[in-house]
Amino acid sequence: MGVPASVGAPVPYWPSVVLKPETIRGVGSFYVNLILDIIFGAFALVVGTSSILAASTTGSAAAIAVLAATGAATCGLVIVFVINFIVSLMSVFHMHHGVDEYGPDHSVHARRGVMFKWIGTALSTTAAVLVVYLALAGSSALIVGAAVPATAFVPLLITIFWTAGVSAKAQMYRFMVRALQPPETRRWTDIASALVPALGIIAIAIVGYNTVRLVDLVSNPGSITSQEATAVAGLMVGGAFLPPGFALAGYLIFILIYGKTRVRLTQGLTALHASMFASVPAPPGAWSAVAPVAPPVATPPAFAAPMTPTVSRASAAPSEAPPAALNFCGQCGHPLPAGAFFCLNCGARTGASPPGPA
Repeated sequence: MGVPASVGAPVPYWPSVVLKPETIRGVGSFYVNLILDIIFGAFALVVGTSSILAASTTGSAAAIAVLAATGAATCGLVIVFVINFIVSLMSVFHMHHGVDEYGPDHSVHARRGVMFKWIGTALSTTAAVLVVYLALAGSSALIVGAAVPATAFVPLLITIFWTAGVSAKAQMYRFMVRALQPPETRRWTDIASALVPALGIIAIAIVGYNTVRLVDLVSNPGSITSQEATAVAGLMVGGAFLPPGFALAGYLIFILIYGKTRVRLTQGLTALHASMFASVPAPPGAWSAVAPVAPPVATPPAFAAPMTPTVSRASAAPSEAPPAALNFCGQCGHPLPAGAFFCLNCGARTGASPPGPA
């Protein structure tokens, strides 16, 4: 069983050492998740700023260009939101399955990360539903009627839910690799997880201030103009998309840390596999190549080198003397036992005639 060390790359617990641990897969999936979050935040920032600019633009050509950019960014926002939702589910499932692969410390932090994942998903989905409702109701619903419409508070609710959602997501990214990341990067994850809600509070303040202005304008119909009402509504709608856009600052920090953590986990698994294989002795001759043995080729008597017999007491032993009746095949040169009628190697007749009938 692998034991995580305080210095060096962490190693997984058994039986995760046999295959690639689910935690490494989860960290890799979250790395892709962060890329999608950065793209989503960029689209949200474009939608928010373009909505604010559209409210303050007076020229028709400039207004059309800003609205076109807003529409394109909105389409990209919806597509990335769906893809990000699917990839995030895969990521959290990997981390949940491998929650016990790197010891009890990682298990505690990873379970907290899973909890913040579901909290952030619920809050962000609520914000997305409110955005769809506001899009269907139209921005004109913010200022229609003599009394203050209930729709006027929807942008503020969207901003609050979205700020809470990205804050929970930042805590998820912080806890998922808390016990696995390089120790010197922990303070950066703390900074990133605190930076995301802090910037979201700025967006809440912007939308809240304009909501108060809208309520005051609607309460005094004589002091409101169409241009001023449009500007305030644009600030409210654009400000609602600022929390995921401002969260880019935290996501950029997290993606650097997750990249280092993924490399660190891979190095730990590689080192563990190397130590395991180095400590297992190989069986004798298991990895040695066996050279093929060529069959012996007998030299025919016609080409055999002449030999001078040496008479000695050792060579006179019966076990070392060649048999006197040993012949050779005239076709292939294979040794023949005495009295053989056919060659055992090529099947040629030896020339010996069988004995006649008695």
